[in-house]
Amino acid sequence: MSSPWSDELAGFRPEIPNEARILDYLTGGKDHFAVDREAAEQALRIAPDLRAAAVESRRFLRRAVDALVTEGMRQFIDVGCGLPTQGSVHQILQEIAPGCRLICVDNDPVVAAHAASVFGMGGPSRILQADARDPDALMDDPVITSTIDPDEPVGLILHSVLAVIPEDDIADHIVQGLLARVPPGSHLLLTHAISDPAPETTARLAALFQGNKTVRGATTRSNLRTAAEVEELMRGLDLLSPGFVPLHQWRPNTAEPETARRSIWAIGGIGRRP
Repeated sequence: MSSPWSDELAGFRPEIPNEARILDYLTGGKDHFAVDREAAEQALRIAPDLRAAAVESRRFLRRAVDALVTEGMRQFIDVGCGLPTQGSVHQILQEIAPGCRLICVDNDPVVAAHAASVFGMGGPSRILQADARDPDALMDDPVITSTIDPDEPVGLILHSVLAVIPEDDIADHIVQGLLARVPPGSHLLLTHAISDPAPETTARLAALFQGNKTVRGATTRSNLRTAAEVEELMRGLDLLSPGFVPLHQWRPNTAEPETARRSIWAIGGIGRRP
């Protein structure tokens, strides 16, 4: 299942801001272009808390990946991985569980090229340039089938990626399609920005990112998904404690600086496939 714009806008489009490079800019990285910086600054004028929210998102990712390792996951598929810098899954696993196998998936050729240069040849991490909108094609790719053991549980990671999929049916197809291809005992880590805490602000952000084509699809949205709509994507899974909650409330690390609640417009959690 693919969106009708995918062929038209496939490949490297340097004139279109990219969510991975925008995040890199917001978290202090160096792998972004002028168009990404401009989009990020426009977003910050609408929502000055975005930089703090991006930092909190990375903190959550570290805690959640650590939890996946504790739950026994030793092979991971990070869909919509973004650049392998600034606290990425690749960096986290290198530090806490360097022997784990990791497939990083992204449809941005800049991300793919950067990841390939970072990962090198023959290591436990590999990059796959693919579109999450077709989960069967993704899971049937030789990069996946040659690396992931189909009989062992998989840690699926969808960190922030579904917010750039405006079509509800496609977002659901991605989640359910991936879950259908991994064995029981696999875990899904999912985060998603939501509209509930600040609907007027998030509506302006939705208009900005759809207007500059950072977010593009067959339909447009007047706002981000609500918490209830995102939680529905996790149906049928056994949620790990404390459930699906604002990112700063998910197993907080008391050693981390406290983030103002108004800065957090995303929820996340981990579900186990029964």
